[in-house]
Amino acid sequence: MPGRDHEPLLRTSYFRVLIGERELGFAEISPLSSKTDAGTPGREHRHHFDTVILRRALTRSTDLYDWRRRVVDGADDRRDITIQQLEGPGGAVANSWRLVDAWPSRWSGPAFNALSGEVAIEELEVAFDDLVWLDQTTTQGG
Repeated sequence: MPGRDHEPLLRTSYFRVLIGERELGFAEISPLSSKTDAGTPGREHRHHFDTVILRRALTRSTDLYDWRRRVVDGADDRRDITIQQLEGPGGAVANSWRLVDAWPSRWSGPAFNALSGEVAIEELEVAFDDLVWLDQTTTQGG
C-alpha cells in the first residue's frame, strides 16, 4: 500500500478565546452546534444555534458579570466571540469560529462547599446570531 500523508489530529485542550478584541482565559467551552428543525412539509425550516457555555476559574475580575449585568439592565451589548483552536501549546491557529453578535444569556458563579478543595468556577452562557467557521488562509495572525 502506498504511503499516505495523514493530517495530524488536533487536540481540544489548546485554544484561546477573544471577546471582541480582548483575549480571556477559559478552561472549557461547550460544543459549538448548528441545528435545523425538521419542520413539516410545506413549511419553512428553522435554523438555530445552541448557546455556548464558557467556563473559567473565578478571579477578582468582574468583566463577565459586568457584561451580563449590562444586558440585564437593558443594554444591547453584543460582541463577537472568536474561538481559536491551536495546533499545540502556543502553536499556530488550526481552526477558528466566530460567534456573531453574542450576548450573555446567563452568568453563574461558584458553588461553595467547605469539604472540597476545588477551584471556584464562573460560567458565562452566550446566545448569538450566527456561527461562522473562519477561513484560516485569510485570518492568520489574528
